Amino acid sequence: MAVLGTAVELGAFQLMKRRLGLVAEPFERGRPHRLLRAAEVLTASGTVLAGVAGRRRSRALAATAGAALLTGSAALRFGVFHAGVASAEDPKYTVASQRERLTGHGD
Repeated sequence: MAVLGTAVELGAFQLMKRRLGLVAEPFERGRPHRLLRAAEVLTASGTVLAGVAGRRRSRALAATAGAALLTGSAALRFGVFHAGVASAEDPKYTVASQRERLTGHGD
């Protein structure tokens, strides 16, 4: 279940980033980028640990894997939140996307 959840979560995030275009730039800089990178590392580590814990039937490894997965998921959400704040503060992301919508509907 952890592997499936990880794949869906990270896959959906990558798809969202691709579809956003210019508005996805805040994900690549500053605090959001650091949080999202940490989310990837923690989630991947948690998935590997969950697989090892399942084979060894180790509660300690399972708990560590769960903590890494939980922390990675939280880091992903905080990274998205902080990227949203950064994009809301920069008119380039709001005005440009509004103009694109207006010119696209005006044709």
